[in-house]
Amino acid sequence: EQEVVRKANQLIRARHASTMYEQRIFAAMVAKLDRTADTFPVQKVPLRRICSRSNSSDLYRRIDKIAKRLTEQQIVMRSVGEDEGREFKRVNVFSMCHYKEGEGNLEARFTEDMRPFLLNLSERFTLYLITIFLRLRSKYSTHLYELLKMREDLRKVEMSVERFRHIFGLEEKYPKFFNLKNRVIEQARKELKEKADIYFTYRVRREGRKPVGIVFFIHRNDEVVEELEDSLPLSDGSEGPSEGPHLNPKRMFMQDLSQEELSDLSGERLDEIYQEARDRAMRTTRDRSGVVVKQTIHAHMRKLWKRDG
Repeated sequence: EQEVVRKANQLIRARHASTMYEQRIFAAMVAKLDRTADTFPVQKVPLRRICSRSNSSDLYRRIDKIAKRLTEQQIVMRSVGEDEGREFKRVNVFSMCHYKEGEGNLEARFTEDMRPFLLNLSERFTLYLITIFLRLRSKYSTHLYELLKMREDLRKVEMSVERFRHIFGLEEKYPKFFNLKNRVIEQARKELKEKADIYFTYRVRREGRKPVGIVFFIHRNDEVVEELEDSLPLSDGSEGPSEGPHLNPKRMFMQDLSQEELSDLSGERLDEIYQEARDRAMRTTRDRSGVVVKQTIHAHMRKLWKRDG
């Protein structure tokens, strides 16, 4: 459950000026929520989780400024449809942020105004895995990823260029559509194709020579889903990407163990065994089809467990 982000669609469509770090902190905090609660507790997120090792020093250096922005920042939600622009709602996101040097954790609490958009959601919400979201490195990629996940079942999203600029806060930036396309849309397209469970293609709608709209076509990214499924958290038994025709070496390995053996197996040790088994499989398996490799990984995991027994 703590790997799943659940947001109201109105929140995803909202305009915000969050940086990449701020979006990652926000999503990580949402993933840790008890979504059946009536109030928000203080949430704690390890900063090492929201940044790569290569840019961790940059995050720690800027954490005071980031915390200040998080408590001051507002999200602007507008009505959709004919009344768009006539009605809007501004909401502060966090009421408190706390950081103590040396501990490496950021503590924060959402404002009560955020409750309708994060707690006890029964309809018009979007789900995605924080594991995938944290792979994305651009604030435009993360925001567009959320917008596309919201309409994944429809396989298409269409919006005006004006609306796109408004949602992403780009009214004054990249005034030429050519630059907007290359710096924002194309960069996001390439990153989602490489790292996310969905990707998009798109078509620019024009009136004469003027770009007036963008049509995004949403596709399942099978190659990335298959790459990621073995490293994603084991589910609680509900249907997920690791069910059905896709084999999960970690799941099969754990099903082989007794309850006593499972109690002695930490998540860190499981990851170590999986990684060593995967390395061996990739060195020794000539048939690189997904099923064969995964079965070989599973066999190596069993051997490594017996060896270390």
